[in-house]
Amino acid sequence: MTNSPSTVDLLIVGGGMVGSALACAMAEAGFEVTVIDVREPARSWPEDEVDLRVSALTRASQRILENLQAWPRMVEMRVSPYDKMEVWDAGGNGRIHFSAAEIGEMDLGHIVENRVTQLALWERLESYPNVPLRFPERISNLFLGESPEVELQSGERLTAKL
Repeated sequence: MTNSPSTVDLLIVGGGMVGSALACAMAEAGFEVTVIDVREPARSWPEDEVDLRVSALTRASQRILENLQAWPRMVEMRVSPYDKMEVWDAGGNGRIHFSAAEIGEMDLGHIVENRVTQLALWERLESYPNVPLRFPERISNLFLGESPEVELQSGERLTAKL
């Protein structure tokens, strides 16, 4: 450890949906955030190819994505509203049913392919000057101490204030 590490406000390891959303929110708040991920996100896919990995986003999640300015891009790609949901325990007899009609709403939220959410968030991340993205990149060492530090496989060292 001969070189001094670069210091950022927040270091996020994992640029999945949660890590990317957190990075966007912190960037909006003015923090310098570095995101590290082992792979570059998919930028495109065949129009008629549907990702089987989906999430049922509630209206609260939709509002978060709207505040992060990712929702309009997601709508451009593909989202589908849902108005009913039934959840049950496969190993027991627990069951719950949700209905938009019962609460006087048009829908409960939207079903969205995970890669649609991921791409919209990554596009937002790339628009922030205060969010350096490190991908594809891996952490080779973690040093715990007064100021925790990571060393990347590229040799770069980073420490975060938060």
